[in-house]
Amino acid sequence: MRRAFLVLTAALALAACETYRPASPEEIERARYVSDEPPSVTLISMVNNRTGRSAHSALLINGSQQVLYDPAGTFTHPDLPRRDDIHYGMTPRYVDYYERYHARFSHHVEAHEVPVSRAKADQLIANAQAEGKTLKAHCALAVADVLRPVPPFETVPRSYYPEGLRADFAAMPGVRTSYVREVDVGKNQEWARSDPAQP
Repeated sequence: MRRAFLVLTAALALAACETYRPASPEEIERARYVSDEPPSVTLISMVNNRTGRSAHSALLINGSQQVLYDPAGTFTHPDLPRRDDIHYGMTPRYVDYYERYHARFSHHVEAHEVPVSRAKADQLIANAQAEGKTLKAHCALAVADVLRPVPPFETVPRSYYPEGLRADFAAMPGVRTSYVREVDVGKNQEWARSDPAQP
C-alpha cells in the first residue's frame, strides 16, 4: 500500500511539472515578427487588485524582432515558439492574448513602455536569451538582471519583489502606461483596455 502511494505521489508530481519542447532555431526564425513601432521595452506587471502591488513581471522587447521574456511565467500558446523563458513571434494579437490571459477578477495588467534604441533593445533580447530558464518566484530578479546592464536601467531594483520594478518603470522619462482589466468578473470574456498615456 505504501509503495502504491509513493508511486502515485511521484506520478502526480511529474504531471504537475511544466513540460515543453524548446523551439528549434528554424521555428524561431519562421515566427520572427518585426514591429513597425519604434524600439522599446515594456514592463508588464500583473497587479493584485486587493493590495495594489505587482505579483509578476515580464518584458515585451521590441528590437530587430519583438519577443516576450516571461521568466517563471505560466503562459504558453501552441502557435508561439518558446525557448527557455522567451516567446518568439509576439505580434499585437499575441500580446493582447497574453494580457487577457493574466487580467482576471483578482489581478489587472499594467504596462509601462519605455523608448530605447534598436541596439539597446537587441542587447536586452540577448541578455534575456543568456538568462536561460528561471526558477519559480524569481521573475523580478531575472528581469532586473536582464535590464541592469543596459542604460538607463542600471538602477532598477534587484529583489524578489516585482513591485519595485513597477514603481521604477512608472517614474522613467517618456514612459507610456496602459492597463487591461477584466470587466465581467470571473467569466473571462470581456476586458477593458486603456490607451497608452504619458504620466
